[in-house]
Amino acid sequence: MPIALHLPQISTNVRLIASRLLAAELAGAWAERLFLTPPKGGDGAASALDLIDARGGYVVHKGRHIMTWRWGAADAPAVLLAHGWGGRAAQMRAFVFPLLAAGYRVIAYDQPAHGLSEGRLTGLPDFADVLGEIAAHYGAHHGQVRAVIGHSLGATAAAMAHAWNRIELGKIVLISPPSDLVGYSRRFARWHWMPEALRRAMQGAIEERYGVRWEELELARIAPRLAAKALVIHDRDDRMIPWKQGNAVAQHWEGAKLMTTQGLGHGRILRDEAVIAAAADFIRDGGAEAS
Repeated sequence: MPIALHLPQISTNVRLIASRLLAAELAGAWAERLFLTPPKGGDGAASALDLIDARGGYVVHKGRHIMTWRWGAADAPAVLLAHGWGGRAAQMRAFVFPLLAAGYRVIAYDQPAHGLSEGRLTGLPDFADVLGEIAAHYGAHHGQVRAVIGHSLGATAAAMAHAWNRIELGKIVLISPPSDLVGYSRRFARWHWMPEALRRAMQGAIEERYGVRWEELELARIAPRLAAKALVIHDRDDRMIPWKQGNAVAQHWEGAKLMTTQGLGHGRILRDEAVIAAAADFIRDGGAEAS
């Protein structure tokens, strides 16, 4: 955590404290919205220029247009690329051509409330539902979706979609997957000066919104019952999602392979040639040795 907070962050925290003192219910609702609001990224349209060679489209999820980009022959088996919280489809660009060369169709998309997709609030259940919606939409009349490469929360969402039978998967690559949602919410609460009672109220409000308890969203907990073959790739120096979380997923997922990198952190791992090659090889023929 940074030593000093930026002024906008301090302002948000002060307003949250004031609302808590004046009306606990208002504070709980505000905390919920804060937790479900993605960080503002760069220019979504400019980022989409990196995908200019793709065929653009959209699917509708809960009345929101979710932007998609597709490469490859329509009848080829497909691989979905799912970015994480605060990310963009363009972040997954480096995986496209190795998968095309292996004979796959590739589909990337901006998550709800991210990039060019519509919405203001979103969460892990939305991520999982959207992934299933996209797989069903583009697999109905074309080559079936066979695999997913997901980063960060996009990786967890892919596993959730598989667990909830939103999508049948043969293989899944989970890059830097978070597996401790409650732990993350506690760090989030400390960052925003929330007492534990308010954090619990926020968690309860989010559970009520989505109709799912957070225990059902803990990836290490559901991993033992997942059938897809899995490759977990995580960096030792990831400061956003500690390596131990990816390791826990690999340990609990039967037959999963773990690839550990060093010095790539949470973002550069998506541009590393060895990581890209390992992911493509695993999907093509089950390669990638554990390390």
